[in-house]
Amino acid sequence: MSDAEIGSNKRIPKLEGVRGVLAVGVLVFHVAWQSGVTNFMDQPGNGIWGYLADGLTVMLPPFFVLSGLFLYRPFARAVIEGKRGPAVGEFLFRRGLRILPAYWLVVGVVLLGINLDGINSAWDVIRPVLALHFFIPADQPVIALAHTWTVPTELTFYLALPLLAWLAAKFAGTAVDAARRAGRTMIPAAILLVIGLAWVTYTNLPTFTGPYELWFWPFYYVSAFACGMGIAALSAKAEVTGIVPGIFRAAGRHPNLFWLGALAVYLVNIPKPFGVPGSGTVGGMTQELIGHCLILVFSVLFILPLTVPEARSRLMDVTLGNAPLRFLGRISYGIYLWHIPFQNYFVQNGNMFGKTAVPDAMLRGSAGFWELVTFTLIGSVVAATLSYYLLEQPLVRAYGRRAKRRREAAATVPAEPQQQVPAGT
Repeated sequence: MSDAEIGSNKRIPKLEGVRGVLAVGVLVFHVAWQSGVTNFMDQPGNGIWGYLADGLTVMLPPFFVLSGLFLYRPFARAVIEGKRGPAVGEFLFRRGLRILPAYWLVVGVVLLGINLDGINSAWDVIRPVLALHFFIPADQPVIALAHTWTVPTELTFYLALPLLAWLAAKFAGTAVDAARRAGRTMIPAAILLVIGLAWVTYTNLPTFTGPYELWFWPFYYVSAFACGMGIAALSAKAEVTGIVPGIFRAAGRHPNLFWLGALAVYLVNIPKPFGVPGSGTVGGMTQELIGHCLILVFSVLFILPLTVPEARSRLMDVTLGNAPLRFLGRISYGIYLWHIPFQNYFVQNGNMFGKTAVPDAMLRGSAGFWELVTFTLIGSVVAATLSYYLLEQPLVRAYGRRAKRRREAAATVPAEPQQQVPAGT
């Protein structure tokens, strides 16, 4: 995902660093869950630390907010300016190139090293390769791949984004006022937000009997993309029209207050006063819906001040702009992809250890937190670094060079001379 600054091609160190924080936060949450530190259904965790670690569920949705923000923004700006948006084919190819090769590498390693005993047909390989394993989950071996539900979620958003931009253009219609067109670019985001909240409610109804995979379909977190799209539309409006939304002005004046608000939301989200999410009860449904909304609020409060150019915060610069976190941010996608396989390697789960792989829940509490987090973090960083510099970046750069040559070639093609009309005709 691009870190381009609003209104320029400059990279924002804070937005590189925030990805590093989010990736490590997700890793720590999963390690804490696997080691038995967090609370899980009727299993109590490790006291206050269990609750604090359980609260790290807030770390994943901001990734989707960032995707919605940076990917929808050029489309929204084109609508506001009344211009043609990015080329759809090139957009989709670049996004696929950015996430699929690294994902395919992980799928290959995990299927061969962990799930080989569970593969009964070519279809068991084709489904994860095509990112269909959560859409068609029956008998699919997904040990150490369960977290990759985010890949089809991202891919679905990429495919839907040109359609959403087309809808925004249709809603904008023939309005000549840029501010009015900007307001209408918010409509697709509002539609997605409603769809997301409705899906969360539906899949947590006490009468719901569908497969658990429906909790990991794109609809479940489409509301986070919607929040990012809303920020994108407001940002494009501010740049094109000069009309800065009040929430942007507030973030510019008091960025640290937004982070303080995000911390408060994180703490409020930790207790589960209404019931256990996913328990199939009215209380569980209520708690899941409230928790989902709190996570969206956390994501917006956490991300928004990092995207407002006027926001100046020494705290954010020091926390997120340092070299180690910026590096982790650059390889954050690989850290996310590799951390669950490394957890399984540590607990020796899979055919590479002469065992048939079992679900992670069956091995919960079988490893200490500090040993597991150290092994998982080091292994994931090494694997992600190799993937980034040997696979992901070379492919992206090769495509960038090819695209540049095509543009240069197109620019040097001489225009056809106009036919001269003879005088006197």
